[in-house]
Amino acid sequence: MTIETPARHAQPRGRQALQRSIAWYLRQLSRVLNVLTDEELERLIPHLTERRFKPRQIIFAAGDPAERVYLILKGRVKIFQVADNGKEIILDVVGKGDVVGDMAIVEDGERTATAQAIEETMAVSITWEDFSHLLQQSPRLGFAMMELMARRLAGMQRTFMNIVSKPVSARLADTLLARSEDGIIRLGLTHQELAQTIGTSRETVTALLSRFVTLGAISPIPDGYRIEDEDLLDDIAAGEIPVSPRHPVNAPASTMAG
Repeated sequence: MTIETPARHAQPRGRQALQRSIAWYLRQLSRVLNVLTDEELERLIPHLTERRFKPRQIIFAAGDPAERVYLILKGRVKIFQVADNGKEIILDVVGKGDVVGDMAIVEDGERTATAQAIEETMAVSITWEDFSHLLQQSPRLGFAMMELMARRLAGMQRTFMNIVSKPVSARLADTLLARSEDGIIRLGLTHQELAQTIGTSRETVTALLSRFVTLGAISPIPDGYRIEDEDLLDDIAAGEIPVSPRHPVNAPASTMAG
């Protein structure tokens, strides 16, 4: 009895400690889940299921029933639609801490886009039914989800407006700036996928990136680029300095002087 009694009490304490640890991690990982109280997170955790996806594996496809919501723990996922002409149009690329499948709120039960892992990806998922119940119980979570969708829709609107109103060099520069963090651009996309986000061809993206390097706006690093002249990249993104993908450019004297 003296041995069994502590064991019986240790197991619940162990589970509680594990749940607190998971709750802390989820709160640090996701701005959306950060709004939940400890009690709400503890109710959520038992409903989460871990999922792993290989590179290029489909998480869900357009036309599928909107059954689950995913929180990305590791890796990157692209959200895309396929146009009538068969071309793939990338709507968004999400990574660690981001939510995928939340558009089920407005999709009327059926996915309108496809989600595909770009690299080895790990996520936790929850059924839409359980997540919807949690939304109803937590106004803070509902408001956080509204903010998330508003930002996502604003980003899509910006992309579409750029496609119809800006030259391709401006669209590419704008995309690079949007993906930069502390002056470093981690693309996480092939040139083909990057082209699909701005409505052009892979060859054009490759040529323009080379032009940007020659101009001194960016320099290549492993897995991406470093911004060397943010003002210049801003001017290109604004359309004030057009860059042709077809004709080589000479680097400005200021960039060659160093």
